[in-house]
Amino acid sequence: MKKRNIVFVDEVPFDETKVVIGYEVKKKLYSGKSAYQEIDVLDLEFYGRALFLDGILQTTPKDEFIYHEMLCQAPLFLHSSPKSVLIIGGADGGALEEVLKHTSVREVWMVEIDKKAIDIARKYLPSISKNAFYDKRTHLVIEDGKKFVQEYKGLFDIIIMDLSDPGGPAQDLISKKFYYDVKKILKKGGIISVQSGSLSCQPKLVALIKKRLESIFRFVSVRAAVVPSYQEGLFTFTMASDSDFLNVSYSALKSKFKKAKKMNLKYWFPDIAAASAVLPRYIKDFLAK
Repeated sequence: MKKRNIVFVDEVPFDETKVVIGYEVKKKLYSGKSAYQEIDVLDLEFYGRALFLDGILQTTPKDEFIYHEMLCQAPLFLHSSPKSVLIIGGADGGALEEVLKHTSVREVWMVEIDKKAIDIARKYLPSISKNAFYDKRTHLVIEDGKKFVQEYKGLFDIIIMDLSDPGGPAQDLISKKFYYDVKKILKKGGIISVQSGSLSCQPKLVALIKKRLESIFRFVSVRAAVVPSYQEGLFTFTMASDSDFLNVSYSALKSKFKKAKKMNLKYWFPDIAAASAVLPRYIKDFLAK
C-alpha cells in the first residue's frame, strides 16, 4: 500500500459535525508563526499550493476564484457605481484583486492585522493577488480591523469582510458592536459583504451572523456556493444594506456584466447572482428561526 503524507485540518470554530478532513501533501513549503497565528503553505496533491492559518485551510489558487468572486463581485455589481471600497482581512490579496477589476473603483483600503500573513501569501501564492498590491488605488493598512472602523472618518460604498473563521484574530469581528461600527462608515446606498461560514458544518454560525446583521440593516441576503477545497462544503456569503439591493433587476445586472467582459470572471455572472440566493427549504426554515 502506498504511504501517504496526510495533513488533517484542525476543527473549525462553530463546527457542529466533528468531521476531520485530511489533505494529501506533496511538500511543505513554509511553516512558521506570526504574532497572531500559525502560518503554513503546503503543496497539496490535488489543489496545489494552499495557505493554512492555525491549521485551517484558507485558500488555494485552484478554486479561490469561486470564493473571492462570490464575496466581492456580488456587492460590486449590485451597487450602482462603487468608488470607495474597504476590505477587512484578505491577507492573500484575492479580494483586493477582484475589487480592482472595476474601473469605477477609485480607492481600495485593505486593513489586515497580520503583515506576515500577507508577505507569506505574496511570496508563495502570487497568482492570487497578481499585481493588486502595486495598484495605485490600493491603500494597505496593517491594523486591527476593529480599531480601524472605530477611528476612520470617511465613508465607503462597499465594505468586504474577508475574515478567517471567528476564532483567533477574527473572534470579535462578528459581534453586533463591530457590525454597528461598520455601518457608521458605510455610505447611503452602500453594501457590506461578509464571509459567513458553512451551511454544511456551521449552520448556527450562518444563522448567528444573519440575525446580527438583520438587527442593524434593513435588507440582508444569504448566498451560497460550493468551494471544493473547503471541508465545509456549501459555503455562504451574506450581504447587508439599508438600500434594497434585492430589487436590482436581472436585466440591469446583465447590462452591467456585458460591459465588464474584460474582467474575465470565471464564476460569478447574473444567473449565479439569482441562483446562489435560492436555498433549500430546510435551510431557509432554519435560518428564519
